[in-house]
Amino acid sequence: MTSAPATGPGPGAPAVPGPGPAWFGAVMGTGGLSALLQIHAERVPGFGPLALVMLALGWLLLVGLGAGFARSIVRDPDVWTRSVRDAAMLPLWGMVSMGLLAVGSASFVVVDARAPSLSTVAFGVDAALWGAGTVLGLATATGFAVWLFTTRPAHPLPTWALPMVPPMVSATTGGVLAGQIDSPTVRTAVVAVCTFGFIAALGLGGAVITMAYHHAWFRTPVPVALSPSTWIPLGIVGQSAAAAQVLAGPGQAGIARLYGAVVLIAGAGLGAFAVVSTIRGFLARMPCNPGWWAMAYPLGTCALGAHHLGWAAASLVTVVALCGIWLLCAVASVRAVLWARTS
Repeated sequence: MTSAPATGPGPGAPAVPGPGPAWFGAVMGTGGLSALLQIHAERVPGFGPLALVMLALGWLLLVGLGAGFARSIVRDPDVWTRSVRDAAMLPLWGMVSMGLLAVGSASFVVVDARAPSLSTVAFGVDAALWGAGTVLGLATATGFAVWLFTTRPAHPLPTWALPMVPPMVSATTGGVLAGQIDSPTVRTAVVAVCTFGFIAALGLGGAVITMAYHHAWFRTPVPVALSPSTWIPLGIVGQSAAAAQVLAGPGQAGIARLYGAVVLIAGAGLGAFAVVSTIRGFLARMPCNPGWWAMAYPLGTCALGAHHLGWAAASLVTVVALCGIWLLCAVASVRAVLWARTS
């Protein structure tokens, strides 16, 4: 991103990028929140209608950002080239993958609960988006891992965990899909893909997170503008806790619950670090950018993990906090975009 004169919403505010992968954190956060609101709709009646609103917004963002990015590519083909070759932009495709997965999953969860007659259609939509999101996520994770191990950059950042999260999201959402599939062969194939995604995300993500946090704690602090990126590793924590419960068979249920409890409790330390880093960013008047949405989806995965573990109260409290974070990011994003257009 380039720097703009400090006359807008904050000192040294970066130029707001146009429609494209950078903004798909909003798709992820909105889709994830929609599903969580529906999950807790029986406890909080107002959550049901709000889940529908969030689902509609998720689809609007998904289609709108996708169409806007396609239009940018038509105008300038180099936009596509930069997005897949630039090491700083390649991880953003992980958000596109998770946006597809989140909106697809929310579509099935919300529609199945509120309009059962359309559940078959919603399942088909979810399956299609899961397939696309899984292929894209595995490709992005593999590509970025190759870049990491071949170039060995000296300054690891929490954002590097971003492309490692999608395979874990695929594992959770695919596990839910598998439970709805009648064919044993297809169901087994889907579970196999989910298991591979779980292992790949846990291995690659764990390595990247370790490098990034070792560097941030003992060498160079995370730059103020990237403070919200410290939430990203929570995506692997929360999703792996949920995926373990969804994919575990009857014989592994006890181990899955122990794993989920351990990683969520351990993840509280990462969450505390993310909160402190973000407060530091706000106190330093970090300018709004699409990276703010990194606060939304990872926290939502922790709420999902807590739900699958049966920690209903913890999940609900997290969802309430997530609603506030989503509103903050949405208002700040609209303000930043409007300011960029009028400046």
